[in-house]
Amino acid sequence: MTSQEAALQEAVTILEKLSLPHMLIGGLAVIAWDVPRATLDVDLHLWVEADQLEKTASELLTMLRAATADPLEFLRQSRVLPVLSSGNVRVDLVFARLPIELEMIRRARRKTIAGAAVPVASLEDLIWMKLLSERQQDLEDARRLLRRHRQNLDREYLEPRLRELAEALSRSEILEIYDGEVT
Repeated sequence: MTSQEAALQEAVTILEKLSLPHMLIGGLAVIAWDVPRATLDVDLHLWVEADQLEKTASELLTMLRAATADPLEFLRQSRVLPVLSSGNVRVDLVFARLPIELEMIRRARRKTIAGAAVPVASLEDLIWMKLLSERQQDLEDARRLLRRHRQNLDREYLEPRLRELAEALSRSEILEIYDGEVT
């Protein structure tokens, strides 16, 4: 088991203990969808009601060490709580705020990672999130996921969401990347 997998298991165990809906995103999620990728951290997307955000973060900080000097202020500004696992692996807990994010968490697929069942962003939702980002690594992840899984994508689900995203953000490259990899 890698240090990232151990950190993932530790964080997921804590989130499940607290009954917090969550899913794996980021580099480990790309790997879970059979696309090789190097990563140094763990990224988890979770749902907490807005009025419970700081209380939940404070509770999480009793079980995981803060990775920033003022984790609650960092959370207020970014909706991310960066923590360290017991093995010193960074875990970014990304707090969802939009109903579509809760829908994505509910659509997550359980995948076995290092012997444990972990909810992982669905293939289509992971691609959507990667294309939403403007980071080159995320766009490359999206390309590689599309290339690897072009035959088994739920296109009826993904394509309208990508069109809406590209239009809302005035980013035609989202559809160009998608079309370039699946056609």
